[in-house]
Amino acid sequence: MIRIGPAGIPLSCKGRTNKDGLVYIKKQLNLDAMEIQFVRGLYVMEDEEAQFIKDYSKENDIEVHVHAPYYINLAGDDELDLSIEKIVSSAKVADKMGAKTVIIHPGYYGKDQEKKTLKKIIKNTKKLQKIFKKEKIKTRIGLETMGKQKVFGSLDEIIEVCKSVKGAVPIIDMAHIHARGNGSLKEREDFEAIFKKLKPLRLKHYIIHLTGVYYEDGNEYYHVPIKKGDMPIAPLIDIIIDNNYNATLISESPLLEHDAVYIKLQVEKAIMKRTGKETANYKDLTEITCKKKKKKKKK
Repeated sequence: MIRIGPAGIPLSCKGRTNKDGLVYIKKQLNLDAMEIQFVRGLYVMEDEEAQFIKDYSKENDIEVHVHAPYYINLAGDDELDLSIEKIVSSAKVADKMGAKTVIIHPGYYGKDQEKKTLKKIIKNTKKLQKIFKKEKIKTRIGLETMGKQKVFGSLDEIIEVCKSVKGAVPIIDMAHIHARGNGSLKEREDFEAIFKKLKPLRLKHYIIHLTGVYYEDGNEYYHVPIKKGDMPIAPLIDIIIDNNYNATLISESPLLEHDAVYIKLQVEKAIMKRTGKETANYKDLTEITCKKKKKKKKK
């Protein structure tokens, strides 16, 4: 199954609450995912709004995620308590909304070597999991791949944390991986290598961030619209469809909902290519799945 949505309230939505954004995503954009942003700091949400989001998303089959504040450092000493407070506060609200994950930027190397930073982040992510369990928070911790060399969060590092911490899941930011690799994602095999690395985690669901990105020397500088970036998304879409992956594609583009709809159109274009039909619904891959089963039987 494929789900698509924006990271935040759509820019064209007149109402500026998360409630407004969620309804707009369903009614105006006909999409089925939303990543709610708490990125600028601790976020206060009334219980009524959280309950509305939980009920509306369940009734309309919309998948909700939450992004915790950007500045978090699970490898730090002075910032650790505040970082944990930010994550737990975000997770409590996320849980009230029925969000699947609370997404975090794990931390910085600082003066530590990479291996020491990895050990610290594993240790503190385990600490977080214990707090989640104690507080009965069902929302999972999502660790995002990062796009700068000085920041912890290469794909390999995120995989290592998720291997070590039961219940933690990777948030696969393709633009960050592309930037960190100084433009490493160009061909189908480049994207296939990512899924190959993720295999040991036995994921049943891939959460993927998409945007264009400006980068230099293996470092992300800022996001750009998908069409203005040099990372193609067609090979990624082909892999997802060909393998029938359960994937959620979140647009982090400056053209937030515009590029979410662009992703949707590219997915449907790939489906039409396979079915030979002039229309497609990205939410329904049954025809492609049936064709694959028939081919297997013939063999």
